[in-house]
Amino acid sequence: MKRGKNKGFTLIELLVVITLIGILAIAVLSALNPIEQINKARDARKRADASQLLKAIDRYFASNERFPWNNYTAYNASVDVAFSGTGELVGAGLCDTAGGGTTGNEDASAAGGCAASGVLVTGQELKSQFGKRDYFKSAALPGDKLYVYKALNDPSVSVCFIPGSKAARDTADQPLITTLKDLGVGGTPTGPSQIIACAGDPDAIDWSDITDACYVCIPEE
Repeated sequence: MKRGKNKGFTLIELLVVITLIGILAIAVLSALNPIEQINKARDARKRADASQLLKAIDRYFASNERFPWNNYTAYNASVDVAFSGTGELVGAGLCDTAGGGTTGNEDASAAGGCAASGVLVTGQELKSQFGKRDYFKSAALPGDKLYVYKALNDPSVSVCFIPGSKAARDTADQPLITTLKDLGVGGTPTGPSQIIACAGDPDAIDWSDITDACYVCIPEE
């Protein structure tokens, strides 16, 4: 009885197939770029949360005829006063210190988010759960935070963030808040609105540095 020869792939053929599979996998990963997709998702979340915070500030103003920061000594002159700072500052309205802020410039962040609820929460414009987001935790990096901005004598308010995705960073008309760059977090703008087009090569910008980065602002112009 004759035995048939076992048919199969040779070692060379297997190596060729494995190489082709590897090339295809690299091509697919390059096209999808999982890190970029994650950053896009984070930017989309920041955009949605910035819009939610801005709407809460607008509703608070409509109900009280003042902005959240007008409740505190550093900003209570009038609704025309300027404000700029990160979202966890007492004056932004979402967070408060455990003892209650008085100037509006206090950092009210904690390990789990806001140390206490601010006027936007106590006034039922936002749910307290919003204050537990990563932006308002004490460990949040500058590039992970939300920034609230209102220029002097300008009724419009913007909530901004530093984008993480290359797609957003390459957008030529990103808003850039020069006041935050010049005065730093918690600084008080003294001039007119300074939201201008973001200039320069995106690859040359240090996006981890709030004094160098460009900001996507809601509402978008």
